[in-house]
Amino acid sequence: MKRGFCKNTLLALLLLSSVNIYSQQTGRPLRELVAPAVDFFVPHWYINLQVGGAYDIGEAKFTHLLSPALQATVGYEFNEYIGARAGVSGLWARNEYAYPEAKYKWNFIQPAVDVRANLSNIFMGRDIERVYDLYAFLGAGVALSWNNDDAEEADQRFGIDFQKLWSGHRWNPVVRGGIGADFWLNDDVAINVEGNANMLPDHFNSKLGKNDNRDWHFNLLVGVRLNLGPSYGIIEPQYREIPQPVPVVVETPVEEPKKVLQDDDMVALTEYVQFELNKSIIRSSEYQKILRVAQYLNTHPEAHVELTGFADKLTGNATINQRLSVERAQAVAEFLSDRGISSSRISRYAKGDRVQPFQVNEDNRVTICIVIDEGLTKEVQELRESIK
Repeated sequence: MKRGFCKNTLLALLLLSSVNIYSQQTGRPLRELVAPAVDFFVPHWYINLQVGGAYDIGEAKFTHLLSPALQATVGYEFNEYIGARAGVSGLWARNEYAYPEAKYKWNFIQPAVDVRANLSNIFMGRDIERVYDLYAFLGAGVALSWNNDDAEEADQRFGIDFQKLWSGHRWNPVVRGGIGADFWLNDDVAINVEGNANMLPDHFNSKLGKNDNRDWHFNLLVGVRLNLGPSYGIIEPQYREIPQPVPVVVETPVEEPKKVLQDDDMVALTEYVQFELNKSIIRSSEYQKILRVAQYLNTHPEAHVELTGFADKLTGNATINQRLSVERAQAVAEFLSDRGISSSRISRYAKGDRVQPFQVNEDNRVTICIVIDEGLTKEVQELRESIK
């Protein structure tokens, strides 16, 4: 979580304001903010190391059924909502036979794989300023139990009929789930708190269950989460230079020639690459438009292209739509780069849903490609001279 990001952004904007004021005073070009800074999710690995206590359901006092617990996991966040992890937990478990009283414990380890959902991002949206993340998980695994000597000895000494008594070692399937929270100290380190419930067959504690044929093992854990790579990136704000107007002195009125070309005489080609709802993947039906842009750029080395991404205002929200517009412009830029167009000839901008170039809402899911060829200016002047 990038704490202090808003403060730094404000300082940067204040600095930009001072630069612009200075530009006005010195005659240097002014700059217009085209797209603000945008953060984006980066898939990443992480590790969790946790310690805590465990509780196994039984007839004895609560304190007689407690034992220590450890858990270590390695996880991967596929996107801002869903991840997966694999790990191992356990140490030992305790239980007690009520009549006659017989306390016993046994060792076990439990490898498991979980699917993990980030509840904070799902219900509140991703926010790099938030200092906590709530999550839930569901998984499955297997418990390897051994060293059940205490139960075997009690069975022989007191004549207890455990009914589910096992010896040697035993494998038990496990279904598990739980909730937890990460409290972020910085972008890479968090204090972790987790509670989970593990459902096992009735053999786990050697006793026959009264109400069903399942045993339950609960854990309450605290620990540390360490990200093994960046969890987000920042696209820097983009600016467009605004040249100051140059005064023109007209000595004698001149009849303006008939206008036969468009206002921007350097625009050689304009294409509109449309996208599906909430998508930034280029459809095959749009390839031909971008190929026309690439063909012109390849045959006119002085030309360059400006790509501006948009999103429709009636879906999503401002944050999602800004990210979508960035990704849509980037997708077209990568398509052109793959066809030999240098990145120095490609300018990318993102308007999000702040600007809606088309009246039809769906048409605003678009990247507008404008090819600029300064070489056209000479041709325009020659044409205008010829029609005077």
